[in-house]
Amino acid sequence: MKLLQKALLCILTTVVIAFTIPVTSSAAIQWTPKENPVSSTKEWKITFSHSVDSNTISTDTVYILDDKGNKQAVQAKRLASDPRVLVVPSPARGYTAGNDYTLHIEKSIQSINGKMLTDGIEMKFTIESPSEQPGEESGVVGTWNGEYLGIIFQATFNKNLTSVVTLDGQVEKGVYSISGDQMTVSLLGTTRTGRVNQLSANEFTITSASGKIMRFTK
Repeated sequence: MKLLQKALLCILTTVVIAFTIPVTSSAAIQWTPKENPVSSTKEWKITFSHSVDSNTISTDTVYILDDKGNKQAVQAKRLASDPRVLVVPSPARGYTAGNDYTLHIEKSIQSINGKMLTDGIEMKFTIESPSEQPGEESGVVGTWNGEYLGIIFQATFNKNLTSVVTLDGQVEKGVYSISGDQMTVSLLGTTRTGRVNQLSANEFTITSASGKIMRFTK
């Protein structure tokens, strides 16, 4: 138990967990994220000390429950570039603002060499409430003409933090969130995050960490 507790480390959005020799225990370790509350499109990364056996990854070993015990429609996946890392995405339409959830990692999950956790892990987290997720006051609510890497589309950001993107007649529904100067949007089949810059009442940009710019104008 002490070995596992010492090995646990939470850095921003990443949970780091060590495999060790299993011992008999019935209680899950309660872990608190350093980042809380989080956005409705929060993606959790779970890093283990060894590569994870993909055959032990399922909705029964890594899952998220709401405060009523309802399992969320999320599927953890092993990161292709690092088999020690599991990524747990948010539900397709995001979490419910203001609600509480718990990430569960069962001790039956194993490394590729058969090692297990000494205990299961539970981590409770809260989704930002509407007052914590700027909507209309941020200036992004409305319908915009968007451009990203030469791709032209139309994006509508609603007050309830849902979004609709239209490209070549195809409609993509999703969610968005704003935390500080960071905006996360569902765009072109994936979730993208960057620094939002309100240039005027009719123009704003989102700049990713790699310098790619999404531009929105009216």
